[in-house]
Amino acid sequence: MDYVSATAFAFTEARIETAMRAVQRGEVSVDHTGRRWWRDDGNTHGLRLLVSARGAVYYRVSKTKGKVSRVRIGDATTMPLGKARQIALKLAGGQRDAAPPPARVRTDGATVDEVWQRYIEAASSGEFIAGRKRTAASTLKSYGFLYNPHIKPKYGKKSMHALAADVQALHKSLRDKPVIANRLLQVVSNMFVFAARNGLWDKPNPTLDPITGRTIRKHHVAARARFLTTAEATRVLAYAATEPDPWCDFWRLMILTGIRVSNVREMRWAQLDLRDAGATWAIPTTKSGQPHESPLSPMAVEILRARLERAPKGTGKNKNSPASEWVFPMGEDQTRCIVDTDHAWNRVREGAGIKDVRQHDLRRTAGSWATQAGAPLTAVGQFIGDRSINATAVYARSDTTQARQVGVLVEQRLAEAMGEATDEKK
Repeated sequence: MDYVSATAFAFTEARIETAMRAVQRGEVSVDHTGRRWWRDDGNTHGLRLLVSARGAVYYRVSKTKGKVSRVRIGDATTMPLGKARQIALKLAGGQRDAAPPPARVRTDGATVDEVWQRYIEAASSGEFIAGRKRTAASTLKSYGFLYNPHIKPKYGKKSMHALAADVQALHKSLRDKPVIANRLLQVVSNMFVFAARNGLWDKPNPTLDPITGRTIRKHHVAARARFLTTAEATRVLAYAATEPDPWCDFWRLMILTGIRVSNVREMRWAQLDLRDAGATWAIPTTKSGQPHESPLSPMAVEILRARLERAPKGTGKNKNSPASEWVFPMGEDQTRCIVDTDHAWNRVREGAGIKDVRQHDLRRTAGSWATQAGAPLTAVGQFIGDRSINATAVYARSDTTQARQVGVLVEQRLAEAMGEATDEKK
């Protein structure tokens, strides 16, 4: 398996990527160092490919008077195959300076682990905000699940320069895992933004294209079209009914409103108008950065009124008002809203047997149920606060009549599922 007697196949960009993935997944045999050589079949100029779990490199290998020599041509994850063949041809013709010199990466400055620790601490405290708002603790925790396996082992003890030099190759190596690759790119971008703001990095952000200034082109991720069927909703509601407060109400409101989980978590009593006619929820800021008025169906109003009745009351002049401003306050700290819904949802998924459904799919469920019942897309878009469904949505935005009807359609489907859930409990 050495570079002289390497297995041959006709190199193409696609086949080289396949070979790289095969080594990374452990699908082919490698030598004791974890590497494997391949030879460009049909190429007489000695082009070889060396692949390991960390990447791939082109070499030109030759044998003269029984002596074998090899010359490094370049990184196979970034160098086009055609260019590698041209260099191999020039080297075969005696042009010794044809191969570019190996790139020298600076080793000074803070290590990647040092920057990571400082970034997490600053993001956790709110001292550093990468986007429009403070990063949630659960999100930072998920960042760690990406950093620990994909960055720390190879780059943790190295300088930020080493990570910067490999960002594009790292992203490309995870092409068969597009969601992980794209999210990891965001994590790395945040780290370099933090480092630049704190004097730990004085170069351009390596996740940005130096010409366009835009983020490196992300891998395509097929759009999800997952939503709950009535039978699945029945199982979800049956299990949620066994959960402690507030989860039974929380998941029902997620479906009944079609609103994102972050907004439902941060729902305040002051935002609600629970009158019988025209009940609404005034959301100050959505993902688009715009406010949204969400019409509440009778069932949603009933759930919220019951919560209001049960909510601990204040003292003195506020004895008839909730002690907490939040509809879903933290159990141990009523001055904050609930933060982590992931654990509660994982219990629901396990208990209801729907492991492939995410919290955001409850929002899709509301929209899907409404369109299945014949609601127009503009009304559905207005109901769930999606401003990008259709340009014609702007004409319906001033009148909530259709959106309110959408809420009734979703409620009818949920009532059907709740009825079946009640029957199952009996």
